[in-house]
Amino acid sequence: MARSDISQGDQYDDVDLLLTQAGKILTPATLPSGRVVQNRLIKAPLYEHFSPIWGSAPHSGYLALYSRWSEGDWGMIITGNVQVANDHLPLGRDLVVPEVLSDETLEPWRALANAIHYGSPEHPTEEQIARTDRPLALVQLSHGGRQSLNFYSGRLLWTPPLAPSAVRIGSHVAHDGWLSRLAHWLSLQTPREMTLSDIQHAVGQFVRGAQMAAQSGFDGVEVHAAHGYLVSQFISPKSNIRTDEYSAERDPLHFLRDIVFAIRAPGVVPEDFVIGDRALKHVREIGKWGLVDFIEVSGGDYEDPQFIDGAEKFKSPRQVIFESFAEKSMGILADCAPTATHRPPPLVVLTGGLNTLPRMASVLAHDHAHLLGIGRLSVLHPSLPKEIASAITTHTPAFMSDPPAPTELGRRPRSFFSLRALERLVEYILMLLWIIIPARVPRIVGASASVNWYNMMLRRLAMGQGIDYTLGTIGATLRFYLAGTPYEPTKENESRTWWMAAALVGVALGVGLGQVV
Repeated sequence: MARSDISQGDQYDDVDLLLTQAGKILTPATLPSGRVVQNRLIKAPLYEHFSPIWGSAPHSGYLALYSRWSEGDWGMIITGNVQVANDHLPLGRDLVVPEVLSDETLEPWRALANAIHYGSPEHPTEEQIARTDRPLALVQLSHGGRQSLNFYSGRLLWTPPLAPSAVRIGSHVAHDGWLSRLAHWLSLQTPREMTLSDIQHAVGQFVRGAQMAAQSGFDGVEVHAAHGYLVSQFISPKSNIRTDEYSAERDPLHFLRDIVFAIRAPGVVPEDFVIGDRALKHVREIGKWGLVDFIEVSGGDYEDPQFIDGAEKFKSPRQVIFESFAEKSMGILADCAPTATHRPPPLVVLTGGLNTLPRMASVLAHDHAHLLGIGRLSVLHPSLPKEIASAITTHTPAFMSDPPAPTELGRRPRSFFSLRALERLVEYILMLLWIIIPARVPRIVGASASVNWYNMMLRRLAMGQGIDYTLGTIGATLRFYLAGTPYEPTKENESRTWWMAAALVGVALGVGLGQVV
């Protein structure tokens, strides 16, 4: 098939052909480590926004959410960001790796692994353990680096974050207006260049995260090397201007290589422990290591927030680029002979925009990827694999078009006298007032509005509720900054009032953040 045809997607007028090719979605795949993914559908990492402001261990809200996905027969379920450094949180409210690994600190992580594997946080029975059809459970490990805001970072105010070089976020782009300059001054600082000791300490933090995952019963980890976080900062020449052995020009993968080789060192994790890499470049070299099980194709950062772009086209330019890169990666890795081990090269996971059955079937049929990373559709359909299996079994086409996109004000509620109707009126007035304010809507706020809506739907999933299209992106964004922690952790010193007050700071930061970068 020509590239121009692929970029437009396959319409699949022949239903029999569609369902035949879609059958590959439900076939198993074997990872280089020897672990088997029961089907090609991967619940991709999503920002849950479930923790208190400065992070936490998994609590009952996380357990309820991931239990919903566990019931859906996914091939693999990957958590959202789990931060390895509690003083470099990007936007806060993430899970955080404990500084000390003990039975006490690992207990909530074991409950989360059980929730993913068995649909319940309780200790599994022997019959459950013997099952071979459970999803693989992975933890996504991340470090904010310079993408760590003053107020949410976990550091003392005005303490600079660590980064490969002293290059401030936004130094490569223009800042528009007074709001942008104010938010830039309040939120971000010029980072401190990491010493070799700092680098080795950060490597150790990733290793501790992998050990936490292994000791808690997870099947592996995904090292987040994209979206402008610390590993990506070392890879990119725009954030890494070092001249030593960690230079982006001389050896952009040095830091990532240190992390992967340290995790794979004898005795650190089991031999069949899965390691994934969320990246966009340097596929050939990563493949030659023979240490990585899969590479997830994903890109963008806070300066260029492609990864939270809310575009809802059939195939956005972003998706076409990623799919083209994934296809090229398949060819590169097919001819790649690992040098460090005898393991086969990693599989390719394509994430982004795979919202229809024709699109999923086309990606696999044309060998553009081995596995399909499903993000937003996994929120709308937490049992997507089961639904696709049912469609194929009953010979009934499903997911033939993109799901409806959330709107600014949401769908009209049934009653004009409901609280949601009143909320829509207030939001409409705010929209009119914003027109006369001499400041444009920040870029990242506009791009993240749709993401905020999906964050609120995640909370509904955890509560056992359905999707609510009467909630708009404006209301979701307000809730994103003001809502408390779902299923509050039971620490005596935690106060919902305090968290709500602190979240008001987030409103001001959130309004201006996009103009910062």
